[in-house]
Amino acid sequence: MKVKQRKKRKGGTPPSSAETKLPEPWLQEARRKGWLDFLGAYDQQVTMLRSTTSQTSALHLAVAGAPTSSFGLYAGDDLITGWPVFHDPIEGYRSKVIGSPNCVSIGDVGYGKSSFSKTWVTMRNLMLGRRVVIVDKKMQSAGDEDSEHEGEYASLARALGVEPIRFTGEEGGLRINPLDPVITGSDRLTANHTDLLKAILEEVIGEVLSADERKALRVARDAAVTRARERGAVATIHDVTRYLLEPDEEIVEAQLGRYGVDDYATWGRRVGFALEECIEGELAGLIDGETSEEIRVHAGLTVFDISALPDSGPAVPVVMAIINTWLRATLLRQKSAVPTFFVIEEGWHLVDGSFAKVSQQNTKKSRGLALSTVTNYQHLSDVPANSPAIATIKEAGTIAMFRQARREDAEACQRLFGMPPSSIDLLMNLEQGCCLLKIGNKPAVLMRASRSSIEAQLADTDGALLSQARVGLQGDDFTAGAQDDAEDLALAGAGSDVA
Repeated sequence: MKVKQRKKRKGGTPPSSAETKLPEPWLQEARRKGWLDFLGAYDQQVTMLRSTTSQTSALHLAVAGAPTSSFGLYAGDDLITGWPVFHDPIEGYRSKVIGSPNCVSIGDVGYGKSSFSKTWVTMRNLMLGRRVVIVDKKMQSAGDEDSEHEGEYASLARALGVEPIRFTGEEGGLRINPLDPVITGSDRLTANHTDLLKAILEEVIGEVLSADERKALRVARDAAVTRARERGAVATIHDVTRYLLEPDEEIVEAQLGRYGVDDYATWGRRVGFALEECIEGELAGLIDGETSEEIRVHAGLTVFDISALPDSGPAVPVVMAIINTWLRATLLRQKSAVPTFFVIEEGWHLVDGSFAKVSQQNTKKSRGLALSTVTNYQHLSDVPANSPAIATIKEAGTIAMFRQARREDAEACQRLFGMPPSSIDLLMNLEQGCCLLKIGNKPAVLMRASRSSIEAQLADTDGALLSQARVGLQGDDFTAGAQDDAEDLALAGAGSDVA
């Protein structure tokens, strides 16, 4: 049998056995030819594996869930997952995520605590038509501008078209009358009058009033309000002082018991003298007259600037107790419940005193008043364990913990809020603007608070530290803006009389 010889290739040797081998099975399904092969038309011709969705789900990459729901105000970004963080105390309470609408912010100075309150609490809630009331104790320097020092919320309020209510305690300054019906909520004799006066007197005296003194105070208040109404006026603290020292005989005779004017004068002498001394001294120009006409307390944004009042003495707690009483009366009077945020900067005023007790009452009634109290603290370790402030912090449903550089402060946060031990080192090393946001009983979210360029400008509190104002060697003041040349500043600062 003859074997037929294979044809030779043109200009070459005949193909080897390897070259004549049949194509691979996967190429048999579709032979690759020409430009289709060049364009990759055959790349997906590999035989696919058949399976079910339940089996192939194991091949899917893990995706972290969002830390919060999408309902609420934008607060910042989760630094672990990158998800945006949304939260709103009112909406959180409505959806039963939290049991209390009250909030607490804790953190060292300069790490974003106040900026968070200005943006997330103040500006974003105002856009929703809610009411925001601020008690501003933090002094902010004028910076480059030649103007008075004032609270750090003053520039924000003016940018929003609201003039802050500034108390200075000086002659000619704004006054607020603790007996004003607008403050107490009624022109009738109510418990609000007595509770507020008692809180003021206990702050002035520094101890709890006796039963006799409380009785003398109630009778003096009745006399002051009754006689002022007869002459068509509003009673003031001067009237109460007068009837403490000189009781009204007609009002005294209407009381139960066989006690005369001399008895009531004896009971009211100590508190009357203390109140008289105080309104002529530390409280002069503050509560010793009728409420100033400039004070309007029905706007969407109200800023009480008390930064000029002394840190020590009764002025700050007395004014804050009056503000708290006014706020409660305002919320009780409203026909439709407008959600209200009450922001208290420098929460150390809650540690003790009359304001602490009045504020705690409002906090407990927050749900019925549609009120969310937002309090800012620096260090929890400075708050005594038996202070009313601790109860206020524990009842808060939202906690924002910014940097706590001292270990004892970080440990206090970890213990009080039931955080894991690893959170201590995390709190001590948080960057500026970052916080642990704890919402109800959920694990805390490591979040970077976000703000727009406009919010950043309005919330700026570095004007004093970054001021370019200078003073000459001979004491001549002058101001140099940041745009001035550094060489000019050096020459100007050297003074012209230096040899």
